[in-house]
Amino acid sequence: MQSRSSGNMKGIDVSHWDGEINYNTVKDQGIKVVYIKATQGETSVDTYFKSNAVKAKEAGLLVGFYHFLNPSTEESAKKQAAHFVETIKPYHCDCRLALDMEVNKGLSASTITNLSKIFLEEVKRLSGLDVVIYSYTSFIKENLQKSLNVYPLWVAHYGVNTPGSNGVWDSWVGFQYSEKGHVRGIGTECDLNEFTQGILLPIKKEPVKQPTITPVPAHKPQSDKQNHVTYTVKKGDTLDKIATKYNTTITNLVKLNNIKNPNLIFVGQVIKIK
Repeated sequence: MQSRSSGNMKGIDVSHWDGEINYNTVKDQGIKVVYIKATQGETSVDTYFKSNAVKAKEAGLLVGFYHFLNPSTEESAKKQAAHFVETIKPYHCDCRLALDMEVNKGLSASTITNLSKIFLEEVKRLSGLDVVIYSYTSFIKENLQKSLNVYPLWVAHYGVNTPGSNGVWDSWVGFQYSEKGHVRGIGTECDLNEFTQGILLPIKKEPVKQPTITPVPAHKPQSDKQNHVTYTVKKGDTLDKIATKYNTTITNLVKLNNIKNPNLIFVGQVIKIK
């Protein structure tokens, strides 16, 4: 596992336990990323979720959301995923959607691993966004299996500069290194994190809209208000050819267009034809 680095982004994660937060003050201290608890279980929404989501974005922070999974059945994992995605849908998200997996409710490691997979894949399917799994080093060792390492890890391990080996992942995109941080703008001790660029969702670029151009054939006659059509002279044209093409006479063309010399027309000249 890699160690902390000054090149990483500073971050925090918050929930109702942190109360009202002054995000402008938080940002002024170099914090760039804030993960916000959104939901837990099949129906619960964090009481400060909406306020945190709006105020953190208004302050210009990179925002992510997480769901605390209550593990039970596969059906419940899918319902919890749907609840999470539906809750966060109205709010802008910059970071991978996170699964907070830290309780086993007496279930086996294979069951916890399977429920985590089901939740993550359902979130991806419903939201179209990338995901990340959050857990503690000690919990991972006891409850999660290697098949989960296809998803990036946000790991919690306190009091160390480098997270310990967990047997599943060998790198991280997020590292929660303290739960007793002090950040101005937050009235309680809070979780401190470092994040790599891998925690961010890819920026979607809007396709450039090309102007719609309706081509007009270069020599197609067009009607005017006087019941005339017009023809643009091209190379090799003569009045005789034009008159023959439109079933008229050279004399009519000369009169209608005030042509002084019927033997002298030029490319690009617009000829009226009755």
